[in-house]
Amino acid sequence: MPVQKRRQQLVAAAFRVVAREGVAAASTRRIASEAKVPAAVVHYCFHSVDELIDSMMAGVFAETAELAAVALRPRGGVSESLRAALHRIWQGYRADPARQRAVFDLVNHALGRPAAAELVRQHQARLGELAERFLTEVASANDIQWAAPADVLGRALVSTLDGVLMNWLIDRDSARAEEALAWLAASIAGNVT
Repeated sequence: MPVQKRRQQLVAAAFRVVAREGVAAASTRRIASEAKVPAAVVHYCFHSVDELIDSMMAGVFAETAELAAVALRPRGGVSESLRAALHRIWQGYRADPARQRAVFDLVNHALGRPAAAELVRQHQARLGELAERFLTEVASANDIQWAAPADVLGRALVSTLDGVLMNWLIDRDSARAEEALAWLAASIAGNVT
């Protein structure tokens, strides 16, 4: 099997381990076992488990940004666009909570390693850019202006959304999460001049 294909196989196996058991369980032996390959294959394809985890994070963050880009598209009026975007993100989140838990675990893990922390910074910056672009497009489509700069509102949107979703992972109270998302949409929609 070509090295690039093998690397993809190992990244997928590592993600399954992290989603099921957390980053702490992502050892060479555990990942090799999940991929059904000898441990030497992991060492042949990656210099270290950290390099493998960084590769996995880059892929997961790219997928997350792609999903956010699709969800964060104007759909009508200001309130309608905000509610629809948050609903699309929420539905994706609820569909695969293990994946989302893994993303939070990866972020937490990365913050302890300077090289990996840069991946997290880039990811958060990308999400902020997507939110800012979305809010700018909503304003333009509805001929309004935001009371606060779109980048500030975008950061508030991403940060609050992360908090609501993290709380849902903890308490699994979908009704309260939906109420919080409705409040977030209404709060941002209320920032029109």
